[in-house]
Amino acid sequence: MLFFSFVGWLLFSCMMMSFIEHQVHARMMHRKFFLAKRFAVFEKMFTSHAVLHHGTYAIEFSDEPVPPGEDKGIRLSVFEGVVESIFIAFVLCFISPIAAVAFVIVVAFHHTVWNLIHLEMHKPEGRFFSQWAVYKFLARHHMLHHNYPTKNMNVVFPFADYVLGTNAKARYSDIAQFYRAGYLRRQRNLPVSLNLI
Repeated sequence: MLFFSFVGWLLFSCMMMSFIEHQVHARMMHRKFFLAKRFAVFEKMFTSHAVLHHGTYAIEFSDEPVPPGEDKGIRLSVFEGVVESIFIAFVLCFISPIAAVAFVIVVAFHHTVWNLIHLEMHKPEGRFFSQWAVYKFLARHHMLHHNYPTKNMNVVFPFADYVLGTNAKARYSDIAQFYRAGYLRRQRNLPVSLNLI
């Protein structure tokens, strides 16, 4: 029973993290959050993402790998994410201690996965997961975000994009870009539109 409870809270935490990721990305990283005038951390978040990251990858989605520290706007701090999750975990603790633990685990997992896949998307090095179908799906999803910055706000858990109606529909030019990046491969006897899965 404890196992199923933990798995249930993990799934709930993944859905919750999807909405958190979506809203932070949409409201703080792509817009000047109202507290940005008072707190440098919010100004830095916006500038680092909307200006530097999207400015760097507005035309080319990926480029040559660079030394750590020079990958502007690509990485999240796992430690900061876990620290920030403590408040929500504290509230969840009143519902279930298992829920609190599950949420902190999901936040740490989310930030770790974000760092791995987001870096591979923009600075590809052929990491061990780069040929996995789930990675290629997430890479296509994120590539569309760079093509349409008000869409596809999720990088790791795209659930909220579908629920909130911010999922971008790929155009033919996007599909051609997927092929060039290696995120799609043509299968015999299938129309191009069916290769997106």
